[in-house]
Amino acid sequence: MLLYELLKHVENASSGALGVEGTSLFIGLAPSDAQSASIFVQQGGERRDYAPGLRRLAFQVFTRDPDIQQAEARAGGIADVLTLRAAAAGNYHVYECNPRHEPLFLGREDSGLFTYVVNYNANWRAA
Repeated sequence: MLLYELLKHVENASSGALGVEGTSLFIGLAPSDAQSASIFVQQGGERRDYAPGLRRLAFQVFTRDPDIQQAEARAGGIADVLTLRAAAAGNYHVYECNPRHEPLFLGREDSGLFTYVVNYNANWRAA
């Protein structure tokens, strides 16, 4: 699953500074006790493009933290790491992965955590 490989790419490219799988990087949902977390969420399904084997993936990464500056910095750092051109991600070849915008502030959750989101598009093919 490409989304998982992109999560691992963030962990490896930042040497864990932007998060560690299962501790602060999650797919779908994060445990309620994870104060500083980044959650990768797929939007819709993967779709095939005009070229044989080429696929597109739309996804979001939510970052939350009790410190608003840390939440925004992590969202921006992940966006930098996930701006890819002709890169390998596990068993996939990512032609390009781009954030669609700067980190957007969603507000403060009832739990007191500040949340940012970035939406992405990725074009890829199985290697």
